[in-house]
Order: sequence, then structure tokens, then C-alpha cells
Amino acid sequence: MLKNALDSTFVEWRRKPVAFVGWGNTGGARAIEQLRMVAVEFEMAPLRHAVHVLPEVFIAFRQAADPADLSPLAPLESRLDMLADDLAWWMRALASARAAGG
Repeated sequence: MLKNALDSTFVEWRRKPVAFVGWGNTGGARAIEQLRMVAVEFEMAPLRHAVHVLPEVFIAFRQAADPADLSPLAPLESRLDMLADDLAWWMRALASARAAGG
């Protein structure tokens, strides 16, 4: 489904950065690995770092009494911050390159 959605909007993704957040037994590592290859074929710039939500974090988040309570995600905060900073940097760099006709 995701790949089909990406295929139908190929032009919009070209020369744009992409970051990944995955969850599962290995934090979505295999799915992210596959999506990185797809992103390259879409002429996107996949970021090196990803955020992998492992089962113990995901289960704690799902079992929290308050669905708005984000404290179970605290162990991911430094990775999320790094990912957001990298994504913002690549967005600016690629936007500048696209504006210059690159």
C-alpha cells in the first residue's frame, strides 16, 4: 500500500530527504532497510539514522493509562531530536539546491 502511494506521487518525492521511524521486534529495521532502497530509486535522500521503537517501548506506550502520556517514549527522545535536526538540515540543503536548478 505504501509503495503504491509512493509510486503515484513519484515527481513530488524527487530530491527530497526522507527519515524513517519503525517499530516491531527489530524496531522495524527490515522494513526501513527495504524503504531506503525504494527511496534511492525515487531519487530521494534517505537519512542514515532512523528511530527504531523496540517492543518494550511500544508495549509501555500502548499500556499507558493516558493515551496522551508520552513518557514511555522518553528513551527515544535523543534519537528523535537527532533525526529531526538531520531532517531539517537536509531539507534546507536540498531546497537550496533545487532552487538553484540543481
